[in-house]
Order: sequence, then structure tokens, then C-alpha cells
Amino acid sequence: MTFSNFFFFLSFSLLLLSRLWASDVAIDPAKPALLPRPQVLEWKESAIQLSSVNVELPSLKSASLQGQQLKKELRALLDENGIAVASEASSKIVFRLGEVKVPGHWKGQDAEAYRLSSGERGILVEANQLLGLYRGMQTLRQLVVKHEGRVTIAACEIRDYPAFKIRGVMHDVGRNFQTLPQLKRQIDVMAKCKMNIFHWHLTEYHGWRLQSRKYPSLQEDKAFSRYVGSFYTQEEFREFSDYCWARGMTIIPEFDSPGHSEAFRKGLGLKNMKDPKALEAMVGLIDELCGLADKERMPYIHVGTDEVRHAAEQVGPDYLPALHAAIHRNGREVIGWVKGMTIKGDAKQIQQTWASSRPIAGMRHIDSRSNYVNHLEALDFAARLYFQQPCRVPHGDELNLGGILAHWPDMLVEDQAKTLTNNPVIPAIVAYSEAVWKGVKQDKPDYWAKLPAVGTEEFEAFADFEDRIAELRDRFFTDVPFPMVKTHEIEWRLLGPVDATEVPELDQAIIKDIYEPDGRVYRWTKPLRGGAIHIKHFFGFPGHLKSFAKGKDVVWGNSYVYSPIDQVVGAWIGFNTFSTSDDRSGAASEGNWSANPDCKIWINGEAIAAPEWINPGKSGKEHALTNEIYSSRKPTPIRLKKGWNSVLVKAGYRWKWVFSFSPVMPQGESYREIPGLKYSAQNPEK
Repeated sequence: MTFSNFFFFLSFSLLLLSRLWASDVAIDPAKPALLPRPQVLEWKESAIQLSSVNVELPSLKSASLQGQQLKKELRALLDENGIAVASEASSKIVFRLGEVKVPGHWKGQDAEAYRLSSGERGILVEANQLLGLYRGMQTLRQLVVKHEGRVTIAACEIRDYPAFKIRGVMHDVGRNFQTLPQLKRQIDVMAKCKMNIFHWHLTEYHGWRLQSRKYPSLQEDKAFSRYVGSFYTQEEFREFSDYCWARGMTIIPEFDSPGHSEAFRKGLGLKNMKDPKALEAMVGLIDELCGLADKERMPYIHVGTDEVRHAAEQVGPDYLPALHAAIHRNGREVIGWVKGMTIKGDAKQIQQTWASSRPIAGMRHIDSRSNYVNHLEALDFAARLYFQQPCRVPHGDELNLGGILAHWPDMLVEDQAKTLTNNPVIPAIVAYSEAVWKGVKQDKPDYWAKLPAVGTEEFEAFADFEDRIAELRDRFFTDVPFPMVKTHEIEWRLLGPVDATEVPELDQAIIKDIYEPDGRVYRWTKPLRGGAIHIKHFFGFPGHLKSFAKGKDVVWGNSYVYSPIDQVVGAWIGFNTFSTSDDRSGAASEGNWSANPDCKIWINGEAIAAPEWINPGKSGKEHALTNEIYSSRKPTPIRLKKGWNSVLVKAGYRWKWVFSFSPVMPQGESYREIPGLKYSAQNPEK
């Protein structure tokens, strides 16, 4: 370890220890953060102290997984907060089955609807079905606050139901395997946020990840190109299905074919998907899959069908109808990707849109467009998921079923833990839950990659959203990987685009309001906010600049950070986001921050050295990601003096033209904002 690294970790540890008291999240016990926000919420502006309660539950069958899970989670909530259960207690917690009406626009959501009332006499959670009581339990968890030596519940009236029927998360474990314990950690988070679907993408080029007893050669080493021999047994599938079901979730298993079928073909010794044995095996595998869970717990089977791009993947006209017939024969519904193969005239298949594809009129629709977690980073995900409208409608209906947050980690990751830190997987789950439960009134693509202007209604709403995520992070998610800090207070100004040497004073870290080299005048933009500044978004979403002359491939960024003391802190610093599904950004060589060597950063005029890369200059999907992404490496040490500190960024273009910066403080497996820091786009001391 170098001296600078040693100094950083020593001072940072001392800072962390001295500030644990100051980093407690600020909570208003009368109005704690709720996420997803309920449909109807009335605060009573008070918090009722709880020390003991009398608990009343409806009759729950011992065989009911959801009933037993409800009791278990309620018991844990009381124990964690030191609330005793006593029959003589004056306060009550009552869970009761009754009638909770849902507005006519989505009557199919009655099962998950609930009503919650809390006040001086206690708490009542009422629902049409047990599942609704379980959803109400998650809101109750957020209303109970342990703060400053007191345990209270916020007094309120809530009537709640989901805007969409489908509210899910997809993991591609075919490319990068995840063990059941890691998946269960995510399921627990999903349950707390009222998500109800886990889309399990089980097959890929690299492996067929579900055991088959009919075709055991699919699990032989020859069939795998990554995580050789890593798959889920049928017993594990059943166990995981039960685990999800107990928490109000169903599994959508996906056998993706005929594209992405290399492992399938290698396992069965097939040259191409037109071989009759391919169709025979796929039908047999579907039948086998449907025997692992009943149609109530597993009502959908996903057939994939996207990206059929190679000759060996082409199939005849009888292929897809045979798969659909097998699924229908087992009493399940078919889901397939669009763009992907469809049966002309068929209105039964549920389409799941991806990338920028448009849904086919008249077919039911699950939306996964533009919400790929693999393209998101810890400092930019929240705006995308807050301002993007699932299915581009305010709430679900018979055709618009909801949304599934998709994670496609194409790049090899040998350490499965990095799957949850290379991208903000768990923070994105928490953020997306509000869009699919509460709904989004209006789609606002102008803010998918940048924050609204300060002072606007949109900015204030987003600031509240980030504040609520951070409060829940600090209360409930310090024991899971949670790479997220608030970004709406970080302020910048930009200059450019220019060529790399066009403003030579900036390369000397000389910061002025106006530059006039060779008689040309260069000024900074008006202030803008964000932790990740998208100069030009690679998907074409509106970024912070609109004009890009040829050869003008550098944009400068400037901010000022106020520190209440002299200190060395950690910072997330990144350039041109290294997507976990695409290597077009390239890999930084030794001594550089990015594949574009123009990317640099200075703090108070001192250049900050790039990290020591484990695989400098190496890219390609089979080069395992290690420390390329800032949220999967130790924060970079930066020295802040007491008072205002200048930050200067030189951002060179490389596919994803974006720079990212935020001081951060580790807290368990999550991160927090560093107390006392303030931000300004101009030096307040001038």
C-alpha cells in the first residue's frame, strides 16, 4: 500500500468513527419516508409512542406460506423495535380481512389493496385478501420509527393499491450466475417495496442454468462457457419459488430460444435449431418446467425469441406455435420479447418490450424499455426511474400490465458480489417500485438523463424522491449492497464542447469566469445539478448540451465543494460509464481515467491520479470486470481544505459522454453523503 493510500484509509477511518453520530439520518417521526408512496395518504401530524401492543391477526392456515411470512415479519418488526406483545396493552395492532374498494380503472388489483389507519388507539390494517395484508405490513414497517430513544408510529390514514399488475425485476443469470442466497437478498428488498414478479432469465449462450432430468447433458461441462457447472437443481427451483411466493411474488422463468441457444445446442449436440430434436427437447423442457410449480405460483412462461441473428438459430414456421401449445397445454400464459418472434394474428401472447421497441397494438404489454440497470450507474439511476412512465401510461389496464426492471450483465464478472455493485441493482429496485406501484402521472423523457432546473416543480419532486430513497437506505438497507447517494444538491457549470487544447489555461487548472485565447470568448453555462453529468447521451436522451461540432470532443466541468473542516474523504469519480453489457467505452490504460486520455480531474488545482487498474487497457466481454466501475472499488481519496474547494473536470468523449463525481462515505454495504458538505457552481468566496 502506498503512503497516500495509507494516509487516506487512516484519516478516513478516523473521520468515519468521529462522525457516526453526525451521520444519523434525519427522520420526522410524524412523516417518515414512504416508498413506494401510497395512492391516498393523509398525515395526522403526530407520532404515537409504542412500547407494548395487543396483536390481533385473522385465522391463518398453518400451510399458508404468505400467512406464516406475515406473522414472522410482524414478530421481527416488534422485536427489532423493542415493542412487547401484551394482551392488556392499550395500543392494538389489528390485521383484518374486510372490504377495500379499488377505483374502476384497475379492478384486477383488489387482491393487493389495503387500508391502514394509525392513531392513539393503535393500528388497523385491513385488506380483501391475505396478500393485501402483506402489502400493508410493508407500509407499517416504514411507519414505525426508532429514533432518539423512542419508538413511535406516525399517525395517518392510508388507502392503497397498485397502479400496475406486473411489478418486477429481471436477472440474466445465464451470463453471470448468482447463487440463491444472493438472489434471496434481492427478493427480500423487492418484498419490502411491494414488487410482485421475479423474472428469472435462466438460459443464455453461456449456460443452461436449470437442471433437467429429461436432458441431463445440458448440465455437463461441455455446455458451459462461463461458471462451468453452475446451475440450479430442481429442488432449489422449488425452494426459491416457495421463498418468493411467501413474500407475495411469482416467478417468471425464461427459456430463451432459438437465439441465445449456444449452451442448449452444445449440451444436446445439435448443429442448429432446425434439427427436429431441438423442438422436441424444448417442448419436453417446458413440460418439465411446468411440473416444478403449479399454475397459481407460476402462471407465466417466457419463451424469449429475441435476437435471432445467426444461421444456427434459424427455425421453421412450426417452432414457435409448438412452444406456445406446450405452455397453454400446461395451463400457463406465454410471454415473449418484442422485438422478437411472434405468431401472426396471435393476440394471446404477452409481449415484453425491450431497448426502444414499440408494443404491438392489441397485445398485452410488459414494459422493459429504457430501464436497463446494466447501463445505469450509482449517480444517475434515480432520475431515469422517477421520470419514466411504465408502459407510457399513468396506470395499468387490460393491455398495459406493468414494467420489469431488467439487468443484463453481459460482461464477465467472476465475483458474483460485483453484480450488485457494478450497477445500482438494489437501489434501482427501491426506486422503480414507486413507478410501478404508485404510477407516474406524465412521462418526462427530458429528465431521463439530466435533472430538471432548480426551482421547478419537477426538481422539488425529484429532490423529495432522492431524500426518501436515502432515508430508507439508512433505515433498512445498510446490510445489502446499496451504491447510492443523493445527487440533487451537487451543482456544476460546463464549458464546451471544445477541442482538447482550445482553452490552454484550463489544462493548467486555472479557473476563471471568461476565457479569451486568441481573441475567442468562452463562457460557462448556467448552473445545473447532478452527480453524473450526461453531456451527450448514448441512447439519444436529452443531455446537458445540444450542439456538437466535429472535432470538439472535450467539455469542462466546474464545481465548488464546501467542507466544514480540513479532511481527506473518499469520492466516486468516473468517466464515460463502463456499461456491464457493452464494452464500447473501452478500458482505461495505466495512468488514465478513461480509454480517452483527455479525461482528467483536479481538486484545488491538484491533479487526482487515476486508480491502479487491475486490468489496464483490457476490454472485451470475456475480460472479467474488477475495479473498472467506481461503485465496485474503494472511493478515490481527495483532500478538502476547510472552506470552499474547487473541482475541475475535463471530460473527453468516448461513446458514453458523461462524467461522475460525488464525495461518499461507506456505511456497512451501502454509502452515505458526507455530513456538512455543500456545493456551488461558482466560488462563493469571490
